Amino acid sequence: MLVKDYMTLHPRTVTPKDRAQDISEMMKALNYRQFPVVENGKLVGIVTETDLMNALSDKKDIKVKDVMAIDPFTIMEDASIESASEIIRIKSFNSLPVVSENNDLLGLLTVTDILDALRTTFSFKDKPIKLEVNLSDELSHFDALHLIQNNSEKVISFSSSPMNRQVSYFWVVDCDLGRVDKVIREHNCSMSVVQSEE
Repeated sequence: MLVKDYMTLHPRTVTPKDRAQDISEMMKALNYRQFPVVENGKLVGIVTETDLMNALSDKKDIKVKDVMAIDPFTIMEDASIESASEIIRIKSFNSLPVVSENNDLLGLLTVTDILDALRTTFSFKDKPIKLEVNLSDELSHFDALHLIQNNSEKVISFSSSPMNRQVSYFWVVDCDLGRVDKVIREHNCSMSVVQSEE
């Protein structure tokens, strides 16, 4: 399985000259966690939700170029999905920019794209969905995982939010959402389905 067969084409991008405050608001409105930063078609950086939040707590009138990470991790379109997923796992990324040899941005490989590749490989009958669970003192991350596993065909991946350890994410296939929601609420927690970040 190759990156070029599953990557998201024409991803939303920002420029170094964009106002950081505007991009932060757009990120929240779209439920994105990061944007590739592009200038003249070339990838020049990545700006994340965390970068923006930290920078804007001190200054409001700043540009993306003042906040972005330069020389971000990237991957080539002919790389394997397996190698891309290993980078994403080890580095706890949400996505990887896909670039040409000249550093032109060709696309973005997201966690959702990788799950779609797994779905194809393992022939899951339903597309994986992402659940966001707001935990309480009554239910730990692993308690929630066990509960969701008992009500899904498969839990493909899970993680905790870097911004809030009380929030966990689960990528699941064929989940009984009504049953999971009911049991989650019995433990004073809440659950929602997160829209794809494509």
